[in-house]
Amino acid sequence: MKMLTRAATAAVTMAAGLTFGAGPASATDCEPNCANPDTVEPVRQLNPYITIGVLRQSCGTMMSHSVDSTPVRLTVANRTRTPFVLYWHNTSGSRESARTLQPPATVNITTYRGHAWEVASTTGTCLSQFVISDDSTRSYVTYG
Repeated sequence: MKMLTRAATAAVTMAAGLTFGAGPASATDCEPNCANPDTVEPVRQLNPYITIGVLRQSCGTMMSHSVDSTPVRLTVANRTRTPFVLYWHNTSGSRESARTLQPPATVNITTYRGHAWEVASTTGTCLSQFVISDDSTRSYVTYG
């Protein structure tokens, strides 16, 4: 399974390219400004190219819910050129457990079915959200 996952990741990385963080499409896509390209973050959704055991959500209000007490190993990989922050949303919808993933980074987290997660820029702008599937035992999300 590890070999298959690595092969799929490599193939999709090559096919998709590393477009997130490559620079803004226009001056209106810059955050906080375009004067210094080292601090520019594209303001757009970050779409994962590999998702297993998660349900993708549009950025917006979301909260974790309890399905059962089955632990799920969540692996999140940052294959972009830009750091991002991974947040867990509690049952009230508040962000918690912030963890910055510098590229190239992979993190393994024990979570639970129904838990909500968000990937945000280092300035706090939501880029992507997902929820651990109700039947998942292992989840993968790779950005890049």
